[in-house]
Amino acid sequence: MEPHILVILLGFKVISDNQTLNQMDVTFENSSPETTVCENCSASVVSTQKFCSQCSFPANGSDEEKRNFRFHVSSRKRFLNDAQEKMKSSKIIIFGLAGIFFIVGLIMGFGKDDFVSMVTNIFLCIVFLILAAWCTHNPFGATLTALIIYGTLLVVNAFVDPTTIFSGIILKGVIITALVKGIRSAQEAQKYLSELEKLKAAPVNG
Repeated sequence: MEPHILVILLGFKVISDNQTLNQMDVTFENSSPETTVCENCSASVVSTQKFCSQCSFPANGSDEEKRNFRFHVSSRKRFLNDAQEKMKSSKIIIFGLAGIFFIVGLIMGFGKDDFVSMVTNIFLCIVFLILAAWCTHNPFGATLTALIIYGTLLVVNAFVDPTTIFSGIILKGVIITALVKGIRSAQEAQKYLSELEKLKAAPVNG
């Protein structure tokens, strides 16, 4: 076979191969599944998938399924707000305890010249003020710590002076109850916040 004929045949072969590859690319592009944008988190969702892989929103589901998802998110946000409102009462109680220790410290120091008790109560006042500030960032840990410290003080006072057991028992019960409720509310709030984060619907702090 003549060399120039061989070159021509090879040229036709290359052109034919390129056309075949182009056709394969077009076929592949046409066969790629369509995507939609998730209405909840704006992630891309393949049309063949019913739920968004990022937030579980039924992007390609029925209108009723989408309404149920939004209702679920709305209810969790409402529960979270309720739990956070309950936590505020425990924070107020912690501030109140700080105030009580401060006042008692002043009375013991300037009224009874018991400066050791004054320093002790002022120190406890500072501790509970720190816990109240910490409650904003870690309500569960702060409230639990406050309950442990307050409970320990009651037990110590009961051993030192048994007559203090029934002194102000109603107020003591109110304080302990509020702190316990605050701990439960903090746990509930963390649970609801975790669920909302998974659903890409967590409230933005700020």
